[in-house]
Amino acid sequence: MQISQPAWQPEPVAAPENYAPVVIQTSPIATPGTGTGTVRQHIQMAAQQYGISSDLVDAVAWQESRYNPRARSTAGAIGVMQLMPGTARNLGVTNPHDVRQNVAGGAAYLREQLDRFGNNVPLALAAYNAGPGAVRKYGGIPPYRETQNYVRKIMQRLSEVSIQRVDY
Repeated sequence: MQISQPAWQPEPVAAPENYAPVVIQTSPIATPGTGTGTVRQHIQMAAQQYGISSDLVDAVAWQESRYNPRARSTAGAIGVMQLMPGTARNLGVTNPHDVRQNVAGGAAYLREQLDRFGNNVPLALAAYNAGPGAVRKYGGIPPYRETQNYVRKIMQRLSEVSIQRVDY
């Protein structure tokens, strides 16, 4: 399945006038025993805080870690939203093991990618997975199998959630 997308030119996007760096203001206390329900509550709050669909943040959290706050990738990404340590620091996340901070940081990073790529969800997802530089380099979703599968799976999950909410 190929994801259709509007023509996109890899031009730098100017930050909006009211743009300010994201600063995560949450408790630095780790919550290693957090259950899925609590993770979903953090997803709801972070989505609202950053003006993103909670379904989108939820789908990213599911794809990244299956909501596992203890998840750690071989590349070193941490937690529910699989934040790389440097990205977490840049976002103001002081403890990426803290579920609240991790989810808020992931939502903030996703918001940055949506802003950077004109609210184009597939491109923002590709940037979340492969980095914005790769999306700019290839002028769209990079030709990496992992990234293409990542975008496809999340878009499919969003579609399924949407279909489930339709009241027939």
